[in-house]
Amino acid sequence: MARRGGADASRRRQALQLVAFGLALLAILVLVLYATWESDALTLKVGQIADRTLKAPRTATFVSETRTEAKRQEAYDDVRNIVLRTDPAVAPNQTAALRQALTAIDTVRSDRNQDRTRAVDRIRGTVEGLTAEEAQAILSLSDESWARVRSEAERLLDTALMNQIRAEDVAEVKEQMLSRASLFLSNPERQLAAALSRPFVQANVHVDEERTQAAREAAAQAVEPVYVTVQEGEVIVRDGDPVTREAMEKLEYFELLSPSETWDQFFGVVSLLLLLTSALVLYLYRVAPADWQARHLILVGLVILVPVVVGRFVLGHPDLRYMFPAAAAAMLLAILIDFQIAAVIGGVIGLYLGIISGTSYEIAFITFVASVAGSAVIWRADRTMTFLWAGGAVALATGASATLFALVSGNLDMMRFGSLMVDGAVNGALAASLTFLSFSLFGRVFGITTHLQLLELAHPNQPLLYRLAREAPGTYHHSIVVSNLAESAVEVVGGDPLFARVAVLYHDIGKVLRPSFFVENQANRANVHEALDPRTSARIIQEHVSDGVRLARKARLPQPIIDVIQQHHGTTLIKYFYNRALNSGEDVEESEFRYPGPRPQTREAGIIMLADSVEAAVRSAAQAGRLFEEGAEGNGTGGERRTGKLAEIVDSVIRERLDDGQLDECDLTLKQIELVRQTFISILEGIYHPRIEYPELKRVAGTSLAPEATATEAPS
Repeated sequence: MARRGGADASRRRQALQLVAFGLALLAILVLVLYATWESDALTLKVGQIADRTLKAPRTATFVSETRTEAKRQEAYDDVRNIVLRTDPAVAPNQTAALRQALTAIDTVRSDRNQDRTRAVDRIRGTVEGLTAEEAQAILSLSDESWARVRSEAERLLDTALMNQIRAEDVAEVKEQMLSRASLFLSNPERQLAAALSRPFVQANVHVDEERTQAAREAAAQAVEPVYVTVQEGEVIVRDGDPVTREAMEKLEYFELLSPSETWDQFFGVVSLLLLLTSALVLYLYRVAPADWQARHLILVGLVILVPVVVGRFVLGHPDLRYMFPAAAAAMLLAILIDFQIAAVIGGVIGLYLGIISGTSYEIAFITFVASVAGSAVIWRADRTMTFLWAGGAVALATGASATLFALVSGNLDMMRFGSLMVDGAVNGALAASLTFLSFSLFGRVFGITTHLQLLELAHPNQPLLYRLAREAPGTYHHSIVVSNLAESAVEVVGGDPLFARVAVLYHDIGKVLRPSFFVENQANRANVHEALDPRTSARIIQEHVSDGVRLARKARLPQPIIDVIQQHHGTTLIKYFYNRALNSGEDVEESEFRYPGPRPQTREAGIIMLADSVEAAVRSAAQAGRLFEEGAEGNGTGGERRTGKLAEIVDSVIRERLDDGQLDECDLTLKQIELVRQTFISILEGIYHPRIEYPELKRVAGTSLAPEATATEAPS
């Protein structure tokens, strides 16, 4: 019931986003239509591109409020107006407060007969923000260690308060306390000293708001009014240039702006735009995936608005209407989102263009046909040649459609036919070029990864993959095997197998920073974790996720791949070191031994988590010899037989992730998980199948080496 309620809330939220999207889209279209409705109406706005050149009708000098206000704001914002006031009492007061707190802690430590819980509470009460673990550590310190911690805490606070600290700098100074602690202390001592001194850091420099405000107002008021002189015939705004605030001020001064006068057709066109936008919103509500975010709607909005707005100015020229590459918008969506949505949006763009260009059925039809043709060819493009073929499809669809319309109107001859085919070729070339030049930029801006980008990222010569293969070969091999598992499983459930494969190649990239701390890279070396305490080992293991995210962001990997790096362990428990900590008799918080998450948010991320865990578990069992066992029921080729252990391991890992709630936030169904399970078992059986034990060769006197038996030898 809770999940259903969450789904309902998600749909409501999506519906609200779509309504806002429709209103914004309609508003922009109406504004563009209004601004260009009547050629004689001067309804320019700041930022709008002027459609004519306007000149001053006479010479005039007047006060420019725009320039004057800009000068006053510049004078007001001058940093030299800020007046600071130092509070000399902060340093001695805070130092005294710290010493008083430390003295109180001395009293608690000296009382050996008190209850330990009570002692911890008393220590925590002396210093704000002190945790129970830190209070326990303070009680457990020897007198010599406590003396060092106490002295260092006082030194840290004195050093910090020697500098000017503003209110906005307090948090940063507190964060730096640990890094400023003496390296001659042990790490626990440094942490305690920093924890004791942090709460006493306060701002010792304050902005004198009253004097600062007075200085700012005085500086603004001291600015003299700025006069401008405009000569008769001087150009105020030029055709094709954006209208600035200064130009708008001059136009208003000379009263050159006038409102539009006719409205009947305008309201009719606006009503058509309203109906079409409503249909578009309803379509997106029914077919848009549940994981669509605002950026997807922004992308769709831009893809619609750009060709429609440009078309408002271009389609009025008969020589250009068949060259206008509106199909590029649908082709871009086909690459970045989906062919079905791209085809429908292509039709919607065609209808929008038809409405704003005088209810032209011809424009709507040609745009739709060209969009579908180009999108069908370029969908999931994995080669640059695909763009060329898509451009050819757009050219053919545009030329053929325009020719048929000319035939219907009785205006077709050989010269007209040749002209239309040339226009179609130009349209196709422009559409393919615009798509090729923009898809990578839009994909990066909106966090959408294309197949061409994925193929490029999968190349072994990519810097991160090259480094992984050289510095952490065991992890690299593990990633290759997991990528095969994830790719096959994602394909079975209808996801994006190429994305899954590439994401897996980078999912453990953080291990390159400390490869020897991970068992697959240790080879015959000793396990370095034997010399570390469980918490330190767990922290190092956890940090390969954050290290991977940092390396991925530095390498500018797509955000979906970074998300997989963050989510591929979810919030799972690092059992080995957790059990070691429990067995050591320490007080253990399970949260310390869990990955930070978040849990997988997509099907691909969930399957990658399962593939990663399953491969590691099966490999571990295979290396320990637990996948197969010797028995009387041999297969005649060495006495090994399968025990079903592999399937048991796969089932156990998947069940553990389900029981731990790691798959609750991705849209994998139980039926899909069963398909994933079967795929894992099938592939792993091929990798870890039992092999024949070949007989040793014996040297026969007077002959070369010969096998004991050759008749039964066969490769596994």
